[in-house]
Amino acid sequence: MLEKLSPTTRPKPDETPSIKYLDALDDLAVGLEQTGQSDEAMAILQKKLVLVSPLPAPPATRPAYVRANPNWPEIKRVDLDKILAAQNLTPIQHHQYTTFANLGTILLLDVLPKFLAGNTDPIIKSQIQQSLDYIERAIAINPGGHFGREVWQAILIEHLLAAFDHSDLLTQYDMIGEQVDSLGERRGGWDYGRRPLNLSDPKISADERVSIRSSIDPFGDAIVWAQLVNPDYTSPMPFDEPTLAIIGMWTIGGGPNPHFALALGRIMESIGQLHISWNAYERAVELKDGFWPDPAIREKMVAICRSQQDKIARLEEPTNPTGWQDKMRKQHQSELAWGLAYQKEYQDFEASRIAAGVSLNDPNFYTPFFQTHPSIASAPGLSDDAIVTQLKANSWLDLLPCLILAFGIGMALALVVPEKVLS
Repeated sequence: MLEKLSPTTRPKPDETPSIKYLDALDDLAVGLEQTGQSDEAMAILQKKLVLVSPLPAPPATRPAYVRANPNWPEIKRVDLDKILAAQNLTPIQHHQYTTFANLGTILLLDVLPKFLAGNTDPIIKSQIQQSLDYIERAIAINPGGHFGREVWQAILIEHLLAAFDHSDLLTQYDMIGEQVDSLGERRGGWDYGRRPLNLSDPKISADERVSIRSSIDPFGDAIVWAQLVNPDYTSPMPFDEPTLAIIGMWTIGGGPNPHFALALGRIMESIGQLHISWNAYERAVELKDGFWPDPAIREKMVAICRSQQDKIARLEEPTNPTGWQDKMRKQHQSELAWGLAYQKEYQDFEASRIAAGVSLNDPNFYTPFFQTHPSIASAPGLSDDAIVTQLKANSWLDLLPCLILAFGIGMALALVVPEKVLS
């Protein structure tokens, strides 16, 4: 397969490969995986590893998880420093990262469906462990790659590996360590802020960014779950981090996954987005066959999702929860059918353009499609805004508005009350 690449880009023996050639290897491997040729894809990436050697040493084996009053800002500042440092990767370091990341992802996408379909051969577990090793090597090179998506991909793998020996874990906690069988109190949002925030401002310091994000209520990392899973993070994380990672893996990674849907349902439920949560639980039920080989585990997961949906329905429509769910289910099925049809039309359009010889680098490659199709994305509304609620004073300046208001009320009373007494 390597020999089919253009001779103008293929390096000669003992010649340093061009970045263009390395890019082509990644594209070829991903294309082969997308067409079901995973073995060929991984073979190409293994050869690419030789081309980008010498490789950095693999990460040290992590000790067993211990969580003792973690200092969240300190942890996140260390993580942020690693991400900032990785912005200066050399082209070869970048390709070391993409090779490990693609190897880990392709191997997982190849082996996991076999296991979930009932193939419990011990070699399956070793291959899933190998995919984790590749992903962790990618994270060590570029911890912020794909907006931190690989970190949560590693956590999903760790979650599944732990379930090999503790399958009841799957019906107690989701893939980020949230308990799944209770309607959580509403969380999320900003609990304190002193001024309006513009998170896109490049002048915001690293310490301030960590401080801002510490105001977002954390999710996941239940102690019992973490001790079994030994996840790649050591404290609960703001809900947007696993959410964005899950959406990324769902839309441009391996596609729909019941573990993703279950976690999204739990997160959305806890931040008050009950309609989204109900739909996520419904999707998890629809995808139940890909949850775990044991049918008893699958059915227990379904029962949990149905229980959570019932609780949501009673909150949304106490007088007629059954009718509310019937309406939601019809809407869910309609929107899912529309989305799947849109996806197929998009893929058919891509195939026709490629067959017609249109370059994938053409900036107008998709223009004709979007001219005849509406946007599939919902209006963002206030999703990018930070809602700041001040709950306590941080200094005497925070009390100044209250003092001024009290002084104004006092002056008004001083003017009004004597007049009433004289009359």
